[in-house]
Amino acid sequence: MTTENPTDSVSGSRTRESASSDVKAFIYRIAPAVVLFFLSPLFGEFLLGNLKFSELYLLPFLALLYGAGALFIREISRRAGRGFPTMLVLAVAYSLIEEGLVTQLLFNESYFPGQAELSETYIAAIGIDTWITIIVIGMHTVWSICIPIILVESLFSNRGTNPWLGTRGLVLSFVIFVFGSVFIGYETYLETGFMASVPQLLGVTTIVGLLVFVAYSNPQPPDIRVVDVSPNPVLVGGVAFVASSLFMLTDYLSGWIAVGTCLLIIMIFFIVASPWPHRPEWGALHRLALTGGGILTYSWLGLVMDPETGPRSLFDQVGSLLIVCIAIELFVLAVRKLRTDESNSSTLVNG
Repeated sequence: MTTENPTDSVSGSRTRESASSDVKAFIYRIAPAVVLFFLSPLFGEFLLGNLKFSELYLLPFLALLYGAGALFIREISRRAGRGFPTMLVLAVAYSLIEEGLVTQLLFNESYFPGQAELSETYIAAIGIDTWITIIVIGMHTVWSICIPIILVESLFSNRGTNPWLGTRGLVLSFVIFVFGSVFIGYETYLETGFMASVPQLLGVTTIVGLLVFVAYSNPQPPDIRVVDVSPNPVLVGGVAFVASSLFMLTDYLSGWIAVGTCLLIIMIFFIVASPWPHRPEWGALHRLALTGGGILTYSWLGLVMDPETGPRSLFDQVGSLLIVCIAIELFVLAVRKLRTDESNSSTLVNG
């Protein structure tokens, strides 16, 4: 008969508890990175309605490009002590990589059905349509990269602006992004049979390099606060909703009128919104409100937009509504999280 040693039992219990604690700590550490990895393509393609709900199986493959790109941008920016201006510039660079080098939509006049009819602002010298280029870059910059990053940082606000990944995780995200770019680029080539010219590819690569240089060449601007009242977050979200909706509705305008209107909307929005971060009460809730306006725009657009891959079934329509509900619920959860943080902060200050 064998008698169990009590010391061995206690030691084994402690080992199991330690292993369980390590697993929980690991999950806690990577949770925001995983959420961003999948949220980026979910917003970029499915909330928009560009892909149907029945094509949701494509999400993990799209995440190799979208999710890894968004995660890498967030991590290298935060590691460098940079904020959203740097992420915004890098998001534009990402947009050019995806649509100029990977899918090459910017140069392919037959990339999607009806594209030739939309190409009323085609510039033959460089082989791009001006309006499509502005719209596509704007969509990826805002909805595929910036909005998911701000939303996830708000959901995990207790992590602050600290990096989510270690060095190995950062390298892995870059490797996944490169692999996803090659994989999706190759699949797109097999589907379309199109390859941009060498000067076009070199031109995009040069612009991407310049954008990365601009993102990191200037020193981080000082956080100078002006004596003025910060706008209510509801107003901030409303302005973002109106501006982003009008931007997307330029699809109904023709030719260079659409181009001029897009540029005018962007200019007015930046003139109105750029002073806001320098107001004394501007904070995380205001930044989240900006994303809320964009989420609402993609929500209504995703319910009425014709998918790139054909008409929706009833199942797809219900699925689109479900994705809209998920996006709005995530936004509401983020608002509650930030309000709780503000309440706790006020309690500590007053206590």
